[in-house]
Amino acid sequence: MAEPDQPRPREIPPLEWVMAGIGALLVAGTIGYLAAQALQRDTTPPDVRIVAEPARELRGSWLVRFRALNHGGEPAAELLIEGELRGPDGSVETAEATLDYLAPGSQRVGGLLFSRDPRRFELELRAKGYAEP
Repeated sequence: MAEPDQPRPREIPPLEWVMAGIGALLVAGTIGYLAAQALQRDTTPPDVRIVAEPARELRGSWLVRFRALNHGGEPAAELLIEGELRGPDGSVETAEATLDYLAPGSQRVGGLLFSRDPRRFELELRAKGYAEP
């Protein structure tokens, strides 16, 4: 009894080898990049700067929009921003806003509402506190 002919194994075309090599390099490069980022992570605490825009009058109140910038290496959650209007006799009015999350190297915009015209007083904006996410 004669043995049936065994099919010859198919040769892998050179283009498949090239594509497999490119895929392997991309995977290895991605893993290397992520490992390097994890090892070089900036662990400085949030460094929040607040920049105010000019006040705008709204129906019976005044809006001061602000931009919060995080120059630190860690994120800030539940970031509390306080705005205080000060006159010659001291504090006149305060307003607060909370930003849910401020990633490192990012910025968020918010607004504070006052009942008095902030242009007539000294306006001080500051970050009062945050939580670690």
